[in-house]
Order: sequence, then structure tokens, then C-alpha cells
Amino acid sequence: MRVLMIDDEPVFYKMASSLLKKKGYELEYAKNGKDGLAAISAFKPEIIIVDMRLPDLSGFDILQSLRSDPLYHHIPVIFLTSVNTLEDKLKAFELGADDYLIKPFEPEELAARLDILARRAKALQITSELESSLKTYPTVVTLHSLRGGSGVSNLAVNLAISFYQIWKKPTLLLDTAFFAGQIAMLLNKTPGNTLGKFADFQLAELDDKMIDDLINKHESGVHFIAAPRFPVATDVFTIDFWNLIFEKLNQNYSFIVIDTSHDFSDTVISTLMVASTILLVMAPEMGSLRVAVSALKIYDQLSIPAENVKLVLNRTFPNPGIDKAQLEKAIGRSFDYEIPYEPVEVLRSINLGKPFVVDHPELPISKKVEDMSYGLSADVLKYIPPPVPSKAWKRVTSRLPAAAKKT
Repeated sequence: MRVLMIDDEPVFYKMASSLLKKKGYELEYAKNGKDGLAAISAFKPEIIIVDMRLPDLSGFDILQSLRSDPLYHHIPVIFLTSVNTLEDKLKAFELGADDYLIKPFEPEELAARLDILARRAKALQITSELESSLKTYPTVVTLHSLRGGSGVSNLAVNLAISFYQIWKKPTLLLDTAFFAGQIAMLLNKTPGNTLGKFADFQLAELDDKMIDDLINKHESGVHFIAAPRFPVATDVFTIDFWNLIFEKLNQNYSFIVIDTSHDFSDTVISTLMVASTILLVMAPEMGSLRVAVSALKIYDQLSIPAENVKLVLNRTFPNPGIDKAQLEKAIGRSFDYEIPYEPVEVLRSINLGKPFVVDHPELPISKKVEDMSYGLSADVLKYIPPPVPSKAWKRVTSRLPAAAKKT
């Protein structure tokens, strides 16, 4: 394990080096910040020890430089300093420091802390390798309902944004509801191209550039593909067409969220078959209950594993409707997620095209959607915290035990 120590007092390096070398660490030393930054690119340390006060740069400057660089943002950093104020400690951890040790120190304690960071760095490496092996298999979530008015599209938009805000990984929102596509409206965007572009092309004519031209960007960081603005002949969107589209998209995205129409067309079946999770969304009313039971039967006929289907109770109106326990008894299984009723901000979100998870993350409905996104994420992501946790990740994990009990 390679360790770089940046400290303008060589005595502390001498104190630590003897013991650390005996424990098998490979050491490099820099006496100021600029030399330290140069040593990072040359030595490629796996752990960095840095003093808070250096003659040219501060330890904070070095830490910020590391955390903003994709090549080095994952390297564990331990502050070794005589600065012992709560304010500096809090700032260090807020900027992404992994540990904080006060001078004078015992070499044995420094070695013990480095051992912990070394194990964590090894685990991060394993996780990164696992992520790379799963790169061609993104998390694909298809939202489906056989009844309009269940809030599927709005839920799809906020779910996709939550995926991106939590993990900061490429996320695509795909609108395949051809006759009532609302994704662009809910994002308050006028797309440059829509899926209607493909209506006049043969399958053999599709290429990467045509698919890339479909991608629109939202300021939240999410990419989206919009449904056609005007009705088109849906027979062009065959299962073979979707297989080709998904083959291309899978290479570029970690998360794909799909909004579907309220039927079992070839397009819907295609999106169901590629999904790692199907969210069957229903409202607490009789019509929604009847079509949900029908949908579950058809999923079974399509040989979709029952564990891939999650039931979502979306409370889209103020009165309680049918009791949740009665719904579960009629369906024969429990709800996996329950979305609370939020009268003001959901309506505002729809009318203004401002997703509620962005504008009001403090709302119960936003918290629930964020928790759902985290729960649906690949286990490899949840295994170890990200090197630079996002605000959304911090929000979700701070309430994780309570969220786990309620969902």
C-alpha cells in the first residue's frame, strides 16, 4: 500500500516512517503542498496523510483539489495536524476527509488508523471492479399501470432524478407512453427530438448517431427521451426495435427509468422484459384494484418473476379510498412502497414542470421517493459509501433505518 505524507516538519515523517515501513507500507514524502500535488500524479498513492498548515497551500486546498479530480477523488485522506478546533475538524470531514489525528501522535495509533483506511480502500477497489463488471447491466425500472390517473409519469420523473441525485451516475428517463407522453412537460422542456423521429425509418437504418440525437438533457443532470409529440403508427416500435435501442442505451447509463402506456402493446412488453424491477402503480380505488389484479396475471403469463414486480400504492387523492389492508387482501400480497398524498406541491410540480424532489426534498413524498430510489439501486452501490457522498445520499442514509421499517 503506497502512502504519501505531506508535511513541512520532517521530524513527523521520521517518527512514522520506521514503523510503517516495517508494516509493509511504501512511503513517499513531500514538504509542501505543491510538491505534494506533484507527488500524487507521479507516486499515485493509495492513502494520503496531510498537514493542515503548509507553507504554500492549506490541507483544505489539497483535499478540495483531490475531491474535485475524477482520477484521485477516491483516495482516502487523513489529516495529521496540531490544529485541534471543532470548526476545522468539521470542515475537514465536510470536504471529504476520512480521518483526523492530532499532533503529537503515537506512531502505533497512526499505523492502526492507516490499516483501517487501507482495508476500506481495498473494499472500494473491489466495489469499483464489481461496478465495472456490471457496467453493461444498468438498473432498469419500468413503471406500469393499466389505469390512467395513477400518477405514474410524475413518479417516474421524480424517481429518475432521485437516482441521479443520490449516486451522480448517468441516468436516463424514457417516455414510451406514445399517446399521452408527459415526461417533457413534467420537466418543463421542449425536446429537440422525440421517438417520433423513427416513425419513417426501417430498423436496419438506425445507427448510434440517430439514437444519440434523441437524448435531451435536463438541468437536474438527468437525460431523457421524449414520446412523440403527435400520434404515430405504433407498429414501427416492434420488440426488435426496442431490443436494439436498449442494447445501445445499456452501454451508457447506470439507471434507466421507463414510463409506459396503460396497455400491453409490444412496446410495453419490451420495457417489462428488460426491467430489473417493475413498479406496478395503483391508487386506492376499485378500478385501480381490478386492473392491478389483471396486470399481475399477465405478468405471470409472460413468465416475469414475481420478485421482479413491486407494488406501489400511490395516494393521489385526499380521502383514504379503499383501506390498504383490504387492497392487500384482494391482491394477495403486500405493498412494497406507499407514496403519501401531497396536494399542493405535486399539483404545482405538474403545472410548472418543477419536480418536487428538486424543489422540496424535505416533503414526506420526496423522502419516500428518494428512499425508493435508494432501495431499488444495485447492492454493489449500497455496499460502501461513495467517496464523495451527495446531499441526497446523506439524506437517505441518515433516515435509512426508519425508511427500511416503513417500506
